[in-house]
Amino acid sequence: MIKPQHRIFAIFFLFAFGLGSLLSRLADIQIQLGIQEGQLGISLMCSSFGMLVFLTLGPPLVERLGTKRTFILANIAMVALYIVVAGSNIYWVVIGTIFLSGLMVGAMEISINVEADRLESHIGRRIMNRCHGFWSFGFFGAALIGGLMRHFDVTPLWHMAFVFPLVAIGTIGAVLGQQMAPEKPDSNTQKQGIFTKPTPFILALCAVSFGALIAEGAGIDWSTIYMRDSFEIGEFAQSSSLIAFTLVMALTRFFADPVVEKYGTVIMARLSISITIVGVSLVGVAPNFWLAVIGFMLLGMGSSIIYPLAVSAAARRKDRPASINVASLAQTAFLVFFIGPASLGFIAESFGIRMALMAPLPLLVLGLVFAGVLDETRFAQAKKAAKLDI
Repeated sequence: MIKPQHRIFAIFFLFAFGLGSLLSRLADIQIQLGIQEGQLGISLMCSSFGMLVFLTLGPPLVERLGTKRTFILANIAMVALYIVVAGSNIYWVVIGTIFLSGLMVGAMEISINVEADRLESHIGRRIMNRCHGFWSFGFFGAALIGGLMRHFDVTPLWHMAFVFPLVAIGTIGAVLGQQMAPEKPDSNTQKQGIFTKPTPFILALCAVSFGALIAEGAGIDWSTIYMRDSFEIGEFAQSSSLIAFTLVMALTRFFADPVVEKYGTVIMARLSISITIVGVSLVGVAPNFWLAVIGFMLLGMGSSIIYPLAVSAAARRKDRPASINVASLAQTAFLVFFIGPASLGFIAESFGIRMALMAPLPLLVLGLVFAGVLDETRFAQAKKAAKLDI
């Protein structure tokens, strides 16, 4: 019998496999559309905007549909929309379609993280990092296949047409017959409004996450373009940075949970952010192909567990229901994703792709400063002490 956590692992994998399949072809789609880095950044920003819209307005719809139906509808619709993006050579059609696909990504972001948190509570052990590990394995598979497709000159349209049935059949097969984890018995029955106001704790979690999220997004969105523009290498070698990045990220997430349990969230967060800083800096100055790949591997390793740790901390917080805290974290954190892709695109166009990939450094330093908030016990003790002083 398939265990519930294995099914949610499969959903994480398939979600990332569909998403990563399109992102692995961004360099080709840029050429197909005949656009510069700034315009590509704007199109990626439209995806982030669609995601943000759903994170703001969509959680009640996810609650009404349930995570099972959301998985099926959103994941299949996302890849279907990517077929349109991959086959179009009209920039405005691509922008509109990417916005719609962003709505589907937002639906998946809410449903998979809430379901993973409920499962953690139901089975009594931490699986969030492992879930995100399977997400990264899905992205690694997408990057590897994307590199092969580029090597053999398969167009993005035919590539996405190949991916669609795999994701559709896989998602339905993983979900049908699955019993979703029961809702957590939240002591607070507060309902979510249109915008879920972040608490000071959620804002602190965002400060921890911002740099890692942008660094991760930069590695995913721009690594292939970085390799193409920086070195005289073939198509598959250009994709090697994304393949290495996602593989190391996947392995780190997959084995992170017991290490986090042993050493604690604060130590692991600070170590991870420090590794990300080293990786980003190395990518920015790498004089050759191999050092650049090592830089992307360090970037993937370091940025891998920061956001999952923040999601777990938000979901475990008892001041509001888990779904509200997760949505609040995602809404606030992905505001950065709304402006991030366009900003990096314009930096790349004006100052070069290396400067764009080094842009997250100040936010990573901010994450180091705020990493202590992940120690929820200490945070609660400090809050209690403050009340006693009053």
